[in-house]
Amino acid sequence: MGEYKQPYTISNIEIQRNDNQLTIRLANASKSEYQLYVGREPEAEKINKLLVTSSTGEFTVSSPVAEGPYYFLIKSGDFKTNIFSERVIQLHGAINIRDMGGYETNDGRVTKWGLLFRGDQLSKLDTDDVKLLERMNLKTIVDYRSDHERNINPNVEIPSVANTYHCDPHSSFSEAAANAIDLHSENVKLVSALEKGEIDPKYINGKGENVIEDYRKLIDSDEAKNAYGKFLRICADNENIPLVHHCRGGKDRTGLGSMFLLLLLNVKEEEIIRDYVLTGIIRRERNQLKYQHYSALTSNQNYLDYLMAMIETREEYVKASIDRLKELYESVDAYMIQHFGLTEEQIERMREIYLEESVAK
Repeated sequence: MGEYKQPYTISNIEIQRNDNQLTIRLANASKSEYQLYVGREPEAEKINKLLVTSSTGEFTVSSPVAEGPYYFLIKSGDFKTNIFSERVIQLHGAINIRDMGGYETNDGRVTKWGLLFRGDQLSKLDTDDVKLLERMNLKTIVDYRSDHERNINPNVEIPSVANTYHCDPHSSFSEAAANAIDLHSENVKLVSALEKGEIDPKYINGKGENVIEDYRKLIDSDEAKNAYGKFLRICADNENIPLVHHCRGGKDRTGLGSMFLLLLLNVKEEEIIRDYVLTGIIRRERNQLKYQHYSALTSNQNYLDYLMAMIETREEYVKASIDRLKELYESVDAYMIQHFGLTEEQIERMREIYLEESVAK
């Protein structure tokens, strides 16, 4: 795997991997001695194996990827962190599969680790990837991609997965890939649309106004209601977990699905935004490469700014959806019940399934 620094774990923890070794750093360490505990299951009482102690809050431990995932706690006297793990799963064939655990709610709870995953498509997984996802006991896949996308890049079969659900929200985010057979032809199609005047000139800049409009529209569109309502009802059945929901790159369609679920779970808005923008950090190198590909097709800077705005993961995009929801409904629960048709019982059940009390002191 080489070196990989987790873009975000939990608020006071940094993790860096170097092949099969992890370096874990506790921010603002001030105690005389800290103990790092590890477990195979994301439950506080089962994270009971003392790995190593440190007077600085920095630990280096052996943690082979193939034997993971690993769940950790750091303790020192009365001090204790919440459970944490590697957020981005270390796979060869997908770069944006990540655990949605460890996010703080408005009422002092946190999302559980090891149950909910979000990501990019699973079409290039290798044998080691499949084995790791099996170790995680992955049971359900929710795929937001269009029929065309799935036919061109079918997911690799994972033996532990019992059910795959298709929840295409028919968003404009997938339209660019509708008739493309590979990334180059998709890039050509996007630039051609600009050159032919098929895009409203008011959007051809780097402001991302068309993306913001799309994010707002998906809050009350019928297609999105059907797709994300189905996703949330799948999440309400604990027979379906652990579960991964994904689109192609794991940004827009998956980003909105994650936003809906985290809002339902009463996760803090700043945590929801952080979860969303992580995709931009993870895909930074790929986006830079994408810019080079676009630049080979056009030298028009307005075109390039527009195209980059489409693939970037900006805070204002997801914020536009949240703001639109607040404009239309008096509360998140009201939105979930009136728009998606969820019941109060389903909402409460999901909070019981996916949340636990914070153990941090």
